[in-house]
Amino acid sequence: MSAKILIVEDEHDFREGLIELLTLKGFEAAGVGTLSEYHTWVTQHTYDILILDRNLPDGDGVDILKNHQLLKGAGSVILSCEGQPEDRILGLNADADYYLVKPVQFNELLAILNRIVRRLESSAPASSAEWLLNIVRWQIITPDQQEMELTRSEFALMSCFVDKPGIVVNRDQIITGLGFNPKVYDARRLEVMLRRLRKKLEDAGIEKFPLQTVYGVGLVFNETLRVR
Repeated sequence: MSAKILIVEDEHDFREGLIELLTLKGFEAAGVGTLSEYHTWVTQHTYDILILDRNLPDGDGVDILKNHQLLKGAGSVILSCEGQPEDRILGLNADADYYLVKPVQFNELLAILNRIVRRLESSAPASSAEWLLNIVRWQIITPDQQEMELTRSEFALMSCFVDKPGIVVNRDQIITGLGFNPKVYDARRLEVMLRRLRKKLEDAGIEKFPLQTVYGVGLVFNETLRVR
């Protein structure tokens, strides 16, 4: 597989140099410099492996791992100057796959990335789960062909995630998709709708609904949703 790698690193020259080296090795690499830029980037893109620094201008890169965990199976490598045992333990307890201390040999990093790629390849399902949105009957259809009717608002909500597997859709986009003005809309109404929709799915026997909240950003649908 040609793995997509996102680098979160505020040192511009180091980040761009790493992107260039990884691209030469066949990876699809991109980079951002802050936590804020990360949250913006993931609303439009997905990645297979995350490489992140800890000392960012607007916070600790470890905080990104809370959202990163929503991407099923994605790999993560912390690459930081903070190398004390307690730092490494903190990073690993946050579910980073590896914690490397700068300066690092590129060949070592490359070996780790290739190991993550092999893990991703071996764990990839034969065919990805695909959900369907029936635009005629206002239904959502699960990969095992369970059908559930949606209200007008629920249908509008789910329409926000068509063909956006793993991409975070921010709250303002969702509220606009529901037909409201984000500046005056009470976000608690969206939370109530989400709770009711999840309860409705559970009552229908649909237990693994891949719509998840990304705290402070929006929502993400972690499988493929297509229109029927």
